[in-house]
Amino acid sequence: MTSPHRSKSIRKIAAIVAVGALVAAGCSEGGGDSGSTGETAGSIKVVMAQYSDATQPFWEKAVSDFEDANPDINVDLQVIDWNTLLEQVPTWTQTRSFPDVLNFNAYSQFAASDLLHPVSDVADQALQDDLVDSLVPNGELDGTAYGIPFIASVRSLGYNEDILKEINAKPPTTWAELEDVAKKATDAGYTGYCLPLGAEESQAEFSLWAWSNGGGWQDDSGQWTIDSDANVQALDFLRKLTLDDQVTEPNPGKTNRTDGCWESFAQGDVAMTAIMPLGTFQTSFMTDSGVKWGSTAFPRANANIPEFTLGVTDYLMAFDKPGNTEPVQKFLSFVYEKNRYLDFIKAEGFLPTTDSASQAMADDPIAGPGIDLLPSAQFYPATDPAWNQVQKAVQTQLGTAMESDADPASVLGTLQQTAESAN
Repeated sequence: MTSPHRSKSIRKIAAIVAVGALVAAGCSEGGGDSGSTGETAGSIKVVMAQYSDATQPFWEKAVSDFEDANPDINVDLQVIDWNTLLEQVPTWTQTRSFPDVLNFNAYSQFAASDLLHPVSDVADQALQDDLVDSLVPNGELDGTAYGIPFIASVRSLGYNEDILKEINAKPPTTWAELEDVAKKATDAGYTGYCLPLGAEESQAEFSLWAWSNGGGWQDDSGQWTIDSDANVQALDFLRKLTLDDQVTEPNPGKTNRTDGCWESFAQGDVAMTAIMPLGTFQTSFMTDSGVKWGSTAFPRANANIPEFTLGVTDYLMAFDKPGNTEPVQKFLSFVYEKNRYLDFIKAEGFLPTTDSASQAMADDPIAGPGIDLLPSAQFYPATDPAWNQVQKAVQTQLGTAMESDADPASVLGTLQQTAESAN
């Protein structure tokens, strides 16, 4: 799944660690002024995240087509699975050996270190005008856009319709209802709620529970609130589901979203879990599953808390290297051409981040409702440069709160210290 792409020439990236080795004439390692010479000839390195089995074939064709249309620009492409990508980015950060274009879920730390081109330098005006307005601020640092929204998704509660019918239950709207349904499903021999607090994406899972209790990562002024009472209460409730009620899988702290909860849900073993109603969940797990499933707004601690959705945006970002401005701009314009971008979004099952693609998919029975939700979605505090470090700490540490002798307040307190010290 992580094999590198061989384009129309014999170029090939031999290993993931070679992403930082620049072979293009006029390009150098590390950040700095773009130093554009006005020439587009050269080579750019492009690293894209792998979302499904469709990702690699799409980019292979896109790069081949781009090189045919731009014979003076060579593209060294690598498609990397998310777990490997999350491990590799810190190495690039330490060595300042970045690709020219990166598809990733965080940008602000790079922008704060003056490593990125502003979007206005590498995205033509037509592309800038086409981006969905509500997503643009999430790519900004101090009022300047550095992350170009590439794909979006929303999250909700997924449930197995047959299991709920078997136990005579309805989709829950509150925590108390979820606990009751999970107990009944567990008594019937299923996992009541699959809780992925492992390293893959525990920050997403905990966001849902924190926000559904009126908590969150930061307050309105941008101050970190990771160890707030509301967040501690949310973690206590998850411990109750796990340790007291025993309605989750045995080890949530080491369970990942995809190869843990989503895979088990697709096999019919799980009554409920947090999902994206489309995207990787649908394309990689549910297409051939046979499980009848539905989704609904994520349950809240009480009915006074308004319904919400977690919005997740991945970005394209361009690292600032001498001479790469024009070839990068040409590449990005090519990628976001309406029909080509629609092909990617539809193949991967995500929500589009451009107005033109959103209008084209407005009547889609699955994507349409998700598109409608995006303007009111809540997002990670990705505009804070500390978020990169906080997210990694959450992914590696939050799951320890599910251990029987753990102190949730202490775990969240450590994460709070990480956030404050990173600012």
